[in-house]
Amino acid sequence: MNNSIERVIDDPQSDLFVIKPIDGKGLGMFAKCDLQCGTVIVCEKPLMKFPSYSSSILLEAIYDKLDSETKRRIQFLLASQTRKHPLVGICDTNSIPLAYDSNEKGLFYYISMVNHSCESNTFWIWFDYNNRQEMTLIADRRIKAGEELVCSYIERFHLRERRHEILQNNWLFKCQCDICERHEKDKTSDEQWASYSKDNDFILEYGSKLSQECMEAFSKSLKFVQEHYHHSLLQTFMLHFCILVPCCMLKQWQDLVKYSRTAIRLGKIIYGDDYERYLIPIKELIEAEVPMEYRTGLEKDFK
Repeated sequence: MNNSIERVIDDPQSDLFVIKPIDGKGLGMFAKCDLQCGTVIVCEKPLMKFPSYSSSILLEAIYDKLDSETKRRIQFLLASQTRKHPLVGICDTNSIPLAYDSNEKGLFYYISMVNHSCESNTFWIWFDYNNRQEMTLIADRRIKAGEELVCSYIERFHLRERRHEILQNNWLFKCQCDICERHEKDKTSDEQWASYSKDNDFILEYGSKLSQECMEAFSKSLKFVQEHYHHSLLQTFMLHFCILVPCCMLKQWQDLVKYSRTAIRLGKIIYGDDYERYLIPIKELIEAEVPMEYRTGLEKDFK
């Protein structure tokens, strides 16, 4: 493949973002205007999909089947100079896991230009059902015009050393975001950051067994998100979604209804017109467990 193509960016024709060069980083995506939390910034179909651990032979075989315009766009993406094979370099530098636990990656024209930060202001969601295969980039908080749009490529709540190890192994760079610089100097802050992930895992694993302890972990985690992670839309949704089982086990119906309403409201923002498909577990839990006298008005929340 020819990787010496002239690097002229295709105009995204978007009122929400623009692609601009950044010293030492190549290209980046920036907000054109103030973005509200939950704004869908861009939806993209992948230029190319492939298994996470693909040989150059497999990548070439997939690439060769693409049309000329798709190949041109892939060649535009900046390749890692540490790889001798140009296509491997492009995939190393620009590929995105289609989900955090996925064994498949994708290349995208605009979303692949979003740089990493452990203190991200956006997140992406891969929609894959029926005939829809799209990666959607969503604002995780309010973003000011001119601010760079950044996303965490990994599960962000690891210790700094582990985050750097994952990023180096998968994308060949070392993160130098404000969070990483702070954690390098303040090990206590680094440990508090990682403890958030442990609390989340605890709620998921022991929600039906150690319900009271999970409620305490929920309160601690929610406070962390509010004080240290800009009231993250995604993290707030996930916390309220996960705490429903402990509420049910403790028969704390008022709390369950309150947290359900928050999860439904945030789920609608995140998943848009597809929210019903993703919120089925909440609806089924309420219908199966919550006494009728506590369900007043909940039917409207699902509509």
